[in-house]
Amino acid sequence: MSVKLNFGIIGIGNWGKNLIRDFSKYGHIEKFTNTGNHKNIRWVRNNYPSIEYVSDKNKIFNDKKINAVIISTPIKTHYSIIKKALLAKKHVFVEKPLCTNVSDAHELIRIAKKNNLLLFVGHIFIFNEILKKLIQISKKEKIQLIYFQWTKFGTFDEDIFLNLLSHDISILLKLFGKPKKIKLISSFGSISKNDVITLNLEFGQNKKCQIYLNRHSSHTQKIVSVLTNKNIYFWDDSKLYKYNKKSGNSKLIFKSKLTPLENECKAFISELGKTQKSQEYANLAKDVIQVIQKLK
Repeated sequence: MSVKLNFGIIGIGNWGKNLIRDFSKYGHIEKFTNTGNHKNIRWVRNNYPSIEYVSDKNKIFNDKKINAVIISTPIKTHYSIIKKALLAKKHVFVEKPLCTNVSDAHELIRIAKKNNLLLFVGHIFIFNEILKKLIQISKKEKIQLIYFQWTKFGTFDEDIFLNLLSHDISILLKLFGKPKKIKLISSFGSISKNDVITLNLEFGQNKKCQIYLNRHSSHTQKIVSVLTNKNIYFWDDSKLYKYNKKSGNSKLIFKSKLTPLENECKAFISELGKTQKSQEYANLAKDVIQVIQKLK
């Protein structure tokens, strides 16, 4: 890409550190800011001393050298930060979800399109190479049922639908498009309003899906089971297994070479290099929010 990339980063939690690491490969990070967590500030200064810390994010928006802003902050802050960045004529990379409602999503996309700015939303699982493999399989075999099971502990301060469910919805939108029916089967909460949820979705051509999310579990695991008219597949992190009906065993058939974050960052850089900026990922993020809103 001929244009020199200078980034500003807003939000330096655990994921923000990952973003610093990967985006440093593609351009220079000029400035960063966070809520004032001194431990995280020290981490950046120790590992990336060339990045300047600023306490006021407006110093990132007003810096003419910075042409792209990377946002990794709590969900409720996304809309206001993205809007300020876009109005400052900065391209935006934001961790999912785009915002909390469809109306705000439409507004942000409109501003980005009007100014030919890239508004890129990081739904990390759609950049997993396993999903690409499943899409290839779906062209040869008819997917009949997908079952998502995700257990972990934590993130109680965020809405489980926007924070966790949005991942699974983004995968389904890439595979099947928008669901024809969606129903919340059960919901339980003790630390927050919703901590364990189960929902069913139905798509065209009799494709069905069930999603189970549990953030009360001491065991962290995300498994996606895919039943086709011919085989059963298991997606476990960076590996895809195929179940052998004769032996009763599952065989590893594919393993990702790059991490989803590496692929995600590459996609953002690739989109930045285009003259006419696409809103493909922003529109997908809007559709994710639209599906989730039907559950509330």
